[in-house]
Amino acid sequence: MITQMNNLAAEELCKLFRGGKLKALLLLSFIIGVLFVFIGDRLGLADNLPITAIELLLAVVLPFLMVALGSNLMIGEFNGAIKHAFKLPISREFLFMGKLFAGWAAGALIVLCMIVPTFIGGFILHGAPAASTFGAGIAELGGAVLFSGLLLVLANSVSLWVGSSAVGLVVSVVLWMAMSVVGFLEPQLNRFFVTNYSDWLQPLLYGGDAGMTVSTLLFMIAYYIIGTILGLLAFQRKGL
Repeated sequence: MITQMNNLAAEELCKLFRGGKLKALLLLSFIIGVLFVFIGDRLGLADNLPITAIELLLAVVLPFLMVALGSNLMIGEFNGAIKHAFKLPISREFLFMGKLFAGWAAGALIVLCMIVPTFIGGFILHGAPAASTFGAGIAELGGAVLFSGLLLVLANSVSLWVGSSAVGLVVSVVLWMAMSVVGFLEPQLNRFFVTNYSDWLQPLLYGGDAGMTVSTLLFMIAYYIIGTILGLLAFQRKGL
């Protein structure tokens, strides 16, 4: 079962690569990462360039890229290509999860294409960082991958329910902006909004507050489950 899922996810990831959207997002991510190296160096952010890059890019850029990828992850195939996939001797749940894992892997590649250049650039321009700084950067990178994957899962679910990648993109962006505004006006509600989860590792890494990090992680896991279940229900409904 695990081998079959891995093979299906690999095939779906190859399918995403054959399309132009993922290639464009990967190239854009890499260019943004390279530009951030030079801009950050000029602004005096070289001491913790990768960490600073993750914190700033997770605020706007990476969420938008994840929404752009997630909003078209599956809904675009319902114009015809998905009908052939439904004829395969696999369950629709299995097919959905394979596509979702492939999208998650694609999202992780986008994050890596954007952040890895900051590690390399910082090393070339200013030498090797301290072990603690490098370790914190790797941990933040892993946290960014997990958070970005959550946004992709939720954006995919929204697009499946509204029935359009373009509308799903708009709705996801509007929801993000609405959560940001409400969270700003009512800070006590921030813990319930995904807009506040980008820095979920920082309380543990820089303040030793494991409770805060674990609490946020549990909320993220809950949203992962909710987004996956709702997406699966919409996927099955459209396949009928």
